[in-house]
Amino acid sequence: MTARRLKVGVVGASISNSPDGRERYAVRAHVPALKHLSDLFEVVAICTTRMDTASAAAKHFDVPHAYDSVERMLKEVPEIDVVCVSVNPGQHYQVVMAALNAGKHVYCEQALGVSTAQAQEMYELARRKNVRTVVGNQPHFEPAVLQMIEMAQNGYIGKPLSFNITYFASAHIAPRPSHRTWLFSAEACGHPGFRSNHSLERVMSVLGDVKEICADMAVLVPERPNLDGGPPLKTTVTNNINYLLRVGDNVMGTLQVCLTAWFGTGYGFQVYGTEGMLMLAVQDTGEKNTVAGDPMHGELRLYGNRVDMKQLMANPTAPELLQRQFKEIQPDAKHCYVTGIDQGRGLFAVAQMWHAFAHAIHTGTECPTNFRNQLKIHCVWDATEQSMRDRSWAKVDYSRLGA
Repeated sequence: MTARRLKVGVVGASISNSPDGRERYAVRAHVPALKHLSDLFEVVAICTTRMDTASAAAKHFDVPHAYDSVERMLKEVPEIDVVCVSVNPGQHYQVVMAALNAGKHVYCEQALGVSTAQAQEMYELARRKNVRTVVGNQPHFEPAVLQMIEMAQNGYIGKPLSFNITYFASAHIAPRPSHRTWLFSAEACGHPGFRSNHSLERVMSVLGDVKEICADMAVLVPERPNLDGGPPLKTTVTNNINYLLRVGDNVMGTLQVCLTAWFGTGYGFQVYGTEGMLMLAVQDTGEKNTVAGDPMHGELRLYGNRVDMKQLMANPTAPELLQRQFKEIQPDAKHCYVTGIDQGRGLFAVAQMWHAFAHAIHTGTECPTNFRNQLKIHCVWDATEQSMRDRSWAKVDYSRLGA
């Protein structure tokens, strides 16, 4: 028997007509992903802060209902199964709590809230309501990432020893449109380490929970030009983040997020163990201006190699000659849930995540990027703030997770 289609209400799908051609995330990724997965989902309502923008988006995407109130949407369209929350983090708590109180499953963009207390309250309510949840760590569902998680957990590299994860991008130095102002507001983003979310989630998925952290963060570029004209967009949220980490079974490593990197390389992740290595890197497609609203950002590729100790003992090789002796590893077909969308676009990873979320809802299981695991990241962020205050290592306290 085929599972019925899940009805979705999307909050935050206002069309911006941005001067740089890049739409809001719900418009360029969430609604198109749900439309692409029409055998699994039906978008039945769009909600924004104003009826004119909600109506325009609903007309654009051929969605039957438009609202400027989440509460009214939930009351008047009770058949909604899932609420997609794609607004800035400062609004997550209000929208998510309304959806949870109505007994709906929730897909919330990251971070879960502007404080750990908010994240904990949302997690506990979701648990009481027995609904499924996910947070927008879409890169987790890139096929190369799923393959890396599986191989590391199955012992491909032996016992993990060390790692390095980086993200270099120009989001806080390039000219931006005024509707992106919230990205530069500490009040709207919450924790200073907000932009380390995806990187922390990836490290913890592959290697286990962060146990201790030594952190430093700063605002290195305080403003950038406003593409809509007017005064520059000023920054109060950190745009350069550096962590020393002890993770899982005493695995040591570094995490760096730099959002002031012209022509940055994007994501990179290397893990080394007693028997080999695995590495994620972005493969540049060379096609940067081909998709309006959802630019190509490059496809994540997986590389790796395992040591053959018997061969090395029989034919000794100088360590210098072993460098870069890794090869690309193709992800298993089972990790690619979605067809018909180019990998390297944000839309692809979002569609992969929605596909996984549908499976979790229909089977009553949990997605790995659920509210509980996001609360863990909030606990890590609390430790980063303690580390910066004390100028020392800080242990991560996960007691908020309960039993």
